This record gives sequence, C-alpha cells and structure tokens, in this order.
Amino acid sequence: MLDQLISLIQQSGQEQVVNNPAIPNEQNDRVMQEAGSSIMDGLQQAIGGGGGLGQLMKMFGQGGSSNGLGSLMQNPLVQNIVSQFTGKLTSQFNVDPSQAGQVSSGLIPQVLQGLAGKVSDPNDSSIDINSVMASLTGGKASGVDFGGLLQKFSGGGDVDGDGDVDLQDIMAKITG
Repeated sequence: MLDQLISLIQQSGQEQVVNNPAIPNEQNDRVMQEAGSSIMDGLQQAIGGGGGLGQLMKMFGQGGSSNGLGSLMQNPLVQNIVSQFTGKLTSQFNVDPSQAGQVSSGLIPQVLQGLAGKVSDPNDSSIDINSVMASLTGGKASGVDFGGLLQKFSGGGDVDGDGDVDLQDIMAKITG
C-alpha cells in the first residue's frame, strides 16, 4: 500500500507542493514524505478510534469519486488528516498557516480520492481493501473480508434511516 500511496502523493504533489512558491524547493521531498506519514497515521488512528473504521469504510465505499473532493472533505477522518498535515507544515516547515491550509486541503483529499478509487476499481489489481487494512493494522486484520464489508457500504445504502451509511447499516442488513 505504501508504494501506491507514495505514487499518488508524487502525482498530486507536483501541483500542490513542487509548483507552490510557499514550499521551498529544497523541502519538497520532505513535505511529500510528511504528507504520506500524515495519511498513514490518520488512517491507523481511525482504525483504533471510535467511529473511525466506519468513516474509513465510507471513504473507500464511495470509491473516491462519488461526489468529488467536496464530499470527501466532509468526512471527519479526512478533515483530521488535513488538520494534522497543516500543523506539520506550519511547525516543521515554517509555512504560513493560510498557505499550509491550502496545501493540505488540496493535497490530502486528492491523494485519498486516488487511493479510494484504486481500491474500488475492479480493473486495478495493484491494491484492494484487504491489503490496505492489513497494512494499516500490521497484519492483525488478516482473515477479515473487508471487501465484503465494503460492498455493504457502497451498495447497501442507509438501511437504518439515520442519514448515513455506517456499521449500523451493515448490521441492520445482516440481521434483517
């Protein structure tokens, strides 16, 4: 998963980081590495935190393109990663807070959208939800069919009628 993430960061980072005068050129590689660390840390924290797994599955269930970057930015998981990366840009790289927020809000959602798109693309076998979850949990999630759970998120809809698609909807679908 890390290879795909780095590749996505490099693709998106060209515009958001390399061509950005707010980021000193000699810092470009370190900034993109920090973006990768922020994403990995945020995704790992989501798995360990209350409600984060549902947010993660919702993000991957939307396939990265359901309603574009705007809907992705509504996900608290994505907001948290953007916030963490913004803090790193200001504290470690002395980027103006306003510029740091723009870089973070541009780069992180693009990378996550690309990752979610790759995970949900049946024609792209380079990465799937099970390998992502295994990577994020250090292998502790092996044996769990996250692909099946993801189908519940992406195709099950709001079964319990609470306005979102989450683990409760999966449980409601399973239990009838």
